[in-house]
Amino acid sequence: MAAANAPIAMREALTLTSLGIAPQFVTFTHVTMESEKYICVRETSPQNSVVIVDMAMPAQPLRRPITADSALMNPNTRILALKVVAEDEERPEHGALRRPVERPGRPGDGDVNPSGGCGEEGGDDEEVAGDVGEGAEGGLAPAVGGDGGADVADAEGRGLGGVEEETGVLGSLAVGLLGRRRRHCRRRVETLPVLNYTKPLDLNHDMRMYDLVAKVAKNMKNVPVSLIDITRMSDYRKDAHTSLYSIRQGKPGFSKKQADLFFPPDFQDDFPVAMQISQKYGLIYVITKLGLLFVYDLETAAAVYRNRISPDPIFLTAESSASGGFYAINRRGQVLHATVNDATIVPFVSSQLNNLELAVNLAKRANLPGAENLVVQRFQELFAQTKYKEAAELAAESPQGLLRTPDTVAKFQVGYTPDYLFLLQTILRTDPQGAVNFALMMSQMEGGCPVDYNTITDLFLQRNMIREATAFLLDVLKPNLPEHAFLQTKVLEINLVTYPNVADAILANELPDIKRVMVNTHAIEPQALVEFFGTLSREWALECMKDLLLVNLRGNLQIVVQAAKEYSEQLGVDACIKLFEQFKSYEGLYFFLGAYLSSSEDPDIHFKYIEAAARTGQIKEVERVTRESNFYDAEKTKNFLMEAKLPDARPLINVCDRFGFVPDLTHYLYTNNMLRYIEGYVQKVNPGNAPLVVGQLLDDECPEDFIKGLILSVRSLLPVEPLVDECEKRNRLRLLTQFLEHLVSEGSQDVHVHNALGKIIIDSNNNPEHFLTTNPFYDSRVVGKYCEKRDPTLAVVAYRRGQCDDELINVTNKNSLFKLQARYVVERMDGDLWDKVLQPENEYRRQLIDQVVSTALPESKSPEQVSAAVKAFMTADLPHELIELLEKIVLQNSAFSGNFNLQNLLILTAIKADPSRVMDYVNRLDNFDGPAVGEVAVEAQLLMIWRNGLGLERAHMGIFTELGVLYARYRPEKLMEHIKLFSTRLNIPKLIRACDEQQHWKELTYLYIQYDEFDNAATTIMNHSPDAWDHMQFKDVAVKVANVELYYKAVHFYLQEHPDLINDLLNVLALRLDHTRVVDIMRKAGQLHLVKPYMVAVQSNNVSAVNESLNELYVEEEDYDRLRESVDMHDNFDQIGLAQKLEKHELLEMRRIAAYIYKKAGRWKQSIALSKKDNMYKDCMETCSQSGDRELSEDLLVYFIEQGKKECFASCLFICYDLIRADVALELAWMNNMVDFAFPYLLQFIREYTSKVDELVKDRIESQNEVRAKEKEEKDLVAQQNMYAQLLPLALPAPPGMGGPPPPMGMPGMPPMGGMGMPPMGPGPMPAYGMPPMGSY
Repeated sequence: MAAANAPIAMREALTLTSLGIAPQFVTFTHVTMESEKYICVRETSPQNSVVIVDMAMPAQPLRRPITADSALMNPNTRILALKVVAEDEERPEHGALRRPVERPGRPGDGDVNPSGGCGEEGGDDEEVAGDVGEGAEGGLAPAVGGDGGADVADAEGRGLGGVEEETGVLGSLAVGLLGRRRRHCRRRVETLPVLNYTKPLDLNHDMRMYDLVAKVAKNMKNVPVSLIDITRMSDYRKDAHTSLYSIRQGKPGFSKKQADLFFPPDFQDDFPVAMQISQKYGLIYVITKLGLLFVYDLETAAAVYRNRISPDPIFLTAESSASGGFYAINRRGQVLHATVNDATIVPFVSSQLNNLELAVNLAKRANLPGAENLVVQRFQELFAQTKYKEAAELAAESPQGLLRTPDTVAKFQVGYTPDYLFLLQTILRTDPQGAVNFALMMSQMEGGCPVDYNTITDLFLQRNMIREATAFLLDVLKPNLPEHAFLQTKVLEINLVTYPNVADAILANELPDIKRVMVNTHAIEPQALVEFFGTLSREWALECMKDLLLVNLRGNLQIVVQAAKEYSEQLGVDACIKLFEQFKSYEGLYFFLGAYLSSSEDPDIHFKYIEAAARTGQIKEVERVTRESNFYDAEKTKNFLMEAKLPDARPLINVCDRFGFVPDLTHYLYTNNMLRYIEGYVQKVNPGNAPLVVGQLLDDECPEDFIKGLILSVRSLLPVEPLVDECEKRNRLRLLTQFLEHLVSEGSQDVHVHNALGKIIIDSNNNPEHFLTTNPFYDSRVVGKYCEKRDPTLAVVAYRRGQCDDELINVTNKNSLFKLQARYVVERMDGDLWDKVLQPENEYRRQLIDQVVSTALPESKSPEQVSAAVKAFMTADLPHELIELLEKIVLQNSAFSGNFNLQNLLILTAIKADPSRVMDYVNRLDNFDGPAVGEVAVEAQLLMIWRNGLGLERAHMGIFTELGVLYARYRPEKLMEHIKLFSTRLNIPKLIRACDEQQHWKELTYLYIQYDEFDNAATTIMNHSPDAWDHMQFKDVAVKVANVELYYKAVHFYLQEHPDLINDLLNVLALRLDHTRVVDIMRKAGQLHLVKPYMVAVQSNNVSAVNESLNELYVEEEDYDRLRESVDMHDNFDQIGLAQKLEKHELLEMRRIAAYIYKKAGRWKQSIALSKKDNMYKDCMETCSQSGDRELSEDLLVYFIEQGKKECFASCLFICYDLIRADVALELAWMNNMVDFAFPYLLQFIREYTSKVDELVKDRIESQNEVRAKEKEEKDLVAQQNMYAQLLPLALPAPPGMGGPPPPMGMPGMPPMGGMGMPPMGPGPMPAYGMPPMGSY
């Protein structure tokens, strides 16, 4: 067939290699195409990159340097999802791409062969798997795939499409089975209707077979799609075939269709790799690996077309929703576009396939040309057969409006009998309210409604028209007839689900009515009833639930439980529990608490759930909860489970094992004859607790055979030490003999195994010495201690083997085994051990020395042992005992009698300790160094002379000095004592030189200190610290040195050798040190933290280096409290630098300190901005208040308004009260509907100004009152004066002879009479008191 007449048109959209993409990247692992919009290619050389080809602009690919394991473009938007190889790898920038999104994954992207393991040559045992493709909004549904290879649908972009029609939702499902194929390969295509299929989708098929390839329909608005259960095919079959299933919802009567896929002989190894659904045309495209295209009708599974579209293998396809076709990519890099040829497909189906019905359906479905004659012919046939309904449907759906003409309508008007049901259905599609009116009109027709009320209601409900159905039913059910009871229940039921308020109105909100209806649970949909409970008050809901349980406890329990779970918060968990407990419904408690358990930490709820599960026989659930829950009361639960005596002890085992009740568990299981559970616990659950189990079994007097068998069943998993302890406490160690011997035979070197075995051998006295001396694995201390009370000599053997010095000394002292102790000490040749046994505090020293001298050393043949013993006696300063020892081994016949060194040592020791014996030794010995002995004898004589000279009253300084020199040379142990006793009588410089020559650094230091040479003393101590250093002494010297540089040398010295004491030294020298220099030394050494206490002690000096170092440490330690205190009290540091460092700190409190520093530095805006960033609004307000800046405060108010922080707005008005202008605050509040939050401020403001006015008024009134009081006082004074004036008599002339002015009248201070309303006196004197003047005598 010519390409122009083919029903499927093919064209090459582009070639990937022409865009610069290398052929090696044109593979499944590198190319993805999730939709018709984008192609995504990963390149791995010459550099890692991702190429994105926009199909709208294919000539302009976008290439970005991105390293990823796989890359997927979102089907609709420019969003790239990447699977990155390494988690810590930095994500690249995506340029024009928006944020990268993690997309629900397809397992195996980028690392699986798309053809299930087949190369281009094909193979015999391919596997192909599938996934779920794109969803309705361009997202991705979860992947479904097998473990044998990659998903074909996944690999191709691919899956299966879906078509939404008025009658429902149409999807498709492909199931394939591929095995070893026969020579003539034949496959089958089937379509299967699935209506309201509710079983879960089983994807766990045998991975040797084809896996499920499914893509759910994109639009599921009308009817929810149920999942599909595919029968598991586990047998490997040779007659493999491919089956196709269609999911058709909302269209009853759709039967299973089946068709075969025929492959040409040249393509017998070919197989399908992808399937696409054309939503536009209702076709299925099946594409095979070798490039064959099969086209089938979606509804009938009828074959439409087959042709090869690519000579190269196809590995990727994607739906082209715009054209109703698909895109395919082959190995050559060609991107092929296939679509339906609108002009030829209908004629092709009708003429070539001779399938007239399919041709008509295609034409109607996609409004295609070419079926005009067929449609008209079919319409006439239906009309002639009086199938008017089918004819009307055909006319309405005729392609290109062929039959939607007035002539067609006129035909139906002749002799037409209305099909009311069809008319109602037609009106429902376009005018729901008109449909209600039409239904009500039918209900009022004469002769009754032509359509049953229930049928009309179902039509409304099928289209989810709840309101319309309710309106219709409420109107037609007004007569309240008994035969309408079913419809009354139905209207209540549907509204309980969707519109509870309508249900309330129907029930009139009366509790008795609600109870009366509710108890008829058999007539109400359970979910609707549960949802109705949510509309009731708490009390009513509980009453209704109680009634339901009273009427039919078992039948209504599930509904009550569901309601209790759904509304537990409103009803109260305790109330629900009491309800179930009231009816003793443990089953109800079990289901109710089961939903609530995961979110509760209440021990009582967890216990009640365990109790309910146990009483309802849900043993597995009891086991699970006791194993997983951390909230139940362990003691209470244990007691309950023991009382319940469940047939399965695992719950009790969980509780006791987790919470340490193993002995109780063992006792319970043993006394109840549940021995197999004891074995199971020890063997499978917790072998580590086996010792506790064994101990309890021994207490319960369990037969030993059972215990032995239990122990042997665990063997190496058993912790031996606690097991031995449990048996040893009960004196039953022999019980473990077989077990321990078994472990030893298996090569166990566990010390506890051999310890236990040794104890058993010791108790049985089965040649214990052999075990103790030959067994290399036991712990000598443990076994030795065990032997002490049984046989001390065995304890000595064990301790000797392990060189347990302290234990051996103690046991031999306690049991007077000094001969054994002496032999052990001599054999050990350990200086520390000799020092310990020869110290004066050892009360058994004499007995040991006697045994060493008499037995142990004479028995020894080892020169090293003799040397170690002699050295020990010399070190312990036991000359007489040493002489006794040497006489024993030198003078008596022994292996060391002629030893040159021992003879010299004997004579020299006698010279110092007992000179009276020297001549006897010289005469009896013949192998000693005569000259050396003589020189020592002379020096000893000098020492004796000088020592004797010290007692003279006028002994010369030279005696003391020379004796000190001799001590320095020959008796250094006496030198320090001599210096301290006679320091004032020594020639110190001379003795200093002698000590320096003999390297007696400690004595030299002491002499320097006595000679006030503190610099030399300090230098000597630091240069020879192992011998000369003493911390207290060095501190005393350091404060007295004159050379300042020695301070810092001392700092370096302590840093290197005594860092733990450096702060003590620095505190002593604090007043003399340059703190900046000390900090610099420690900073260079990287040890600032060592001197933190010192820096804290000297921070009061406010030194910049100290402050900055401490602040740095506080920041590092995240000690924000100390940092704030430091910043507050000590300001000599780089404040801005610290603030800039802290403002990026991850801790909020550190950033608050940064804002605080800015505030202290007067950088108000920076402080406020940082506090805003951290939502520390209180800090913002306080900073504004302290700044005194009105503009900042009012800007902060505006910020709070912009952020919608109403409470902060109110707080800011108070904190910044003195800065914010009232008119600004009220204006902002009024304009932003925040007057309520400004009202407290307004009240305060009014109160303040009212108080001010009141004070002013009060001051004014008080001032006026004072003026009035003063005026009144003056008036009262005047009135009083007038009163006195009225009471006095009239004035009389003065007596004769009494010259001069008359005395004033009245009280002092009173005005003259003339001023009181009386006539003024005449000129001249008035006679006193009105009497004539008195003459002279």
